[in-house]
Amino acid sequence: MATRNNTTTLQQEQTKDKQYPPRTRNVLSVQSHVVHGYVGNKAATFPLQFRGWNVDTVNTVEYSNHPGYGSFAGYKSSSDTITTIIEKGLLSGLEIAYDSILIGYMSNIETLTKVSTIIGSYCKKNKNVRWIIDPVLGDEGKLYVPSETVNEYKNILKHNNIFLTTPNQFEMELLTGVQIDSLETLRLSFKKFHELYPNVKNIVITSIEISETKETGTMLSACSITEEIETINCFTVPKINAKFNGSGDLFTALLMDSLIPNGINDTSVPNLAASLSKVLYLMDKILRKTYQLSVPSETSMQMEHNIINIKDLKLIESRDILALGNIDDHLPKSYLI
Repeated sequence: MATRNNTTTLQQEQTKDKQYPPRTRNVLSVQSHVVHGYVGNKAATFPLQFRGWNVDTVNTVEYSNHPGYGSFAGYKSSSDTITTIIEKGLLSGLEIAYDSILIGYMSNIETLTKVSTIIGSYCKKNKNVRWIIDPVLGDEGKLYVPSETVNEYKNILKHNNIFLTTPNQFEMELLTGVQIDSLETLRLSFKKFHELYPNVKNIVITSIEISETKETGTMLSACSITEEIETINCFTVPKINAKFNGSGDLFTALLMDSLIPNGINDTSVPNLAASLSKVLYLMDKILRKTYQLSVPSETSMQMEHNIINIKDLKLIESRDILALGNIDDHLPKSYLI
């Protein structure tokens, strides 16, 4: 017959070993939207829902498809409409407790300023909310937005507590004033970023091409955290000779998912480099599947040295990849620079 002490010990062990179901996380995603295709909110929503998120979307633009198709129809949402929905409808009206707020493409500087003011105030009152910024400014030396938008992003990153930001190489150069053309200047850009924006906890440069990588057909991705500014983890990933619309939006969404825990009693924050490694693995698999389903093998061979414009990601077809499974043995390894 079990004693009281033995019974108590058994109950404690059972409680300790009990596996709690994952907690459904909540995110507010403020970025572009298309009816057809997968960019902006359309690129983020399905993967996040599949990974266990409630996704509330506010659309900064409503287009039939993204401009990469050559033609599109639709409209830009007014800044007043966007801010009213966020502030009066969601935050004050429904008082939704968000785990994370993600902002991406903003159609104009007025919208960016107003939205960021509202979110900044909300995050100050709710310290556990992770604010994630994908500073959509441009790519490959070309701005997508008015030039004054760059200074507004600088102001936002400097004066708010940001959990994560994910600029590409060109955007990092705009934010730091450092041209990245070598590992040395890459390291310098991180140093400059931390000096300028000490309140940004995690910084990831999503895609980097320098002289060393162009010769090997690879690209780099690199990350750093505020607590360890001298530590920069770098990954070398194979380059696919194609342009994938929406890949940056998907990348940021997957990284957010990996960095924010879903356990009921889990308040820890996963390691940034480990999370980036996982996301790079997933992105490579999804992009390769998209490429295979979009480009006939004969065409691929004929255009081996030309960049192919792939209009949309094959996200539904990649749901088996999004399920993750056992991938630990295949993750890319980082090195310090």
